[in-house]
Amino acid sequence: MSLALFTLIAWIIMIVFVIVPKWLTITESFFLYFVIGILSVALFTILDVNLHWVPVTRDLEKSLDLDICRFIIIPLLIIMAAGSFNSPLRAILRWMIGAVILALLLLDDWVMQRCGLIDFRQWSYLYSFLMYGVFMAVMTLIARWFTRLD
Repeated sequence: MSLALFTLIAWIIMIVFVIVPKWLTITESFFLYFVIGILSVALFTILDVNLHWVPVTRDLEKSLDLDICRFIIIPLLIIMAAGSFNSPLRAILRWMIGAVILALLLLDDWVMQRCGLIDFRQWSYLYSFLMYGVFMAVMTLIARWFTRLD
């Protein structure tokens, strides 16, 4: 059942990603996707394997759900955040979009925990808030750096 739920969430996120205006080119989006993929896999592996703060499930179906979250939902939301922070929109609108995306990432953590994909041992939603906030800020700076290359 959880596979259907996360697949539906991923489809919704992909549709929203296609519909919303983009302030990054396709090359910049691909670059950000791969940087986010490398950093998020490294970070989530450290939190799971090394620190045992956020252990993940070993069930096959739930592992596929976790892969959907880590390779589709989280990167696309962070790319949308980085694009909106580098957009020509007014500052208040950029921060509102960033706050909504951060809330969606926290909601994704909540759904993952309720479905049994992850378990918060020495972790909390405050740590998730800080982690995703820093992650969005770093990706925004990397996107700004990459767009200004000649």
